[in-house]
Amino acid sequence: MGFPGLAQDNAARAAAEREAAEERYKLLNSAVEGLTSAQADLQRRLGSLAEEVRSLRAQEYKIDTSKFVTREEFNRLVKAFEEIERKREDDKKLIREEFEQLKKDIVKLLNAPASSATPKKNKTQPPAEKGSEKLAEKPSSKPDKSDNLAASALQEGVSYTIEKDNTLLAVVKAHNEKFKSQGKKTSVKLVLDANPGLDEKKLRIGQSVFIPLVPE
Repeated sequence: MGFPGLAQDNAARAAAEREAAEERYKLLNSAVEGLTSAQADLQRRLGSLAEEVRSLRAQEYKIDTSKFVTREEFNRLVKAFEEIERKREDDKKLIREEFEQLKKDIVKLLNAPASSATPKKNKTQPPAEKGSEKLAEKPSSKPDKSDNLAASALQEGVSYTIEKDNTLLAVVKAHNEKFKSQGKKTSVKLVLDANPGLDEKKLRIGQSVFIPLVPE
């Protein structure tokens, strides 16, 4: 006695299993194809990365190392810098010392007593129109009287030697004209006072007369 229903169920189950197996095969096949494609893409990327690495290495070999500073050159630069710094400090020290000395000199000059300037004596006088004359600071070696010598030593003036036709007034006028540019003058009274015993009416040729000069 057979079981037709059971046989049909087995056939249906077997068909379903075959379909499921085929479906799994398709899925596995699709997965394998995806993995194969991914592996190929990975290989391409790895090849590109390898090419980049080779390019970077080539560039590294081409780097110009001559622009780099060696340790020896660096040490020389350090020594040169230290030498420059030392000289700069020496210059600063020298400047400070000179500045201090300058301050001392200025203080010394400020504290020094002022020296009194003595006016220079005028040793040259315009020549007289008549007669010869010398500065009063150097009295005549042959004065007529000792009073004339004392007067010439104490008062500024000139010594005049009387010539022919001289009058005391003419001599005074002549000296006033000559010494006007120097701001000095004389007068008959000054001449008489400076030469005690002098008589203007009895002048002698060759007689030495002291002509005092005073500011105008």
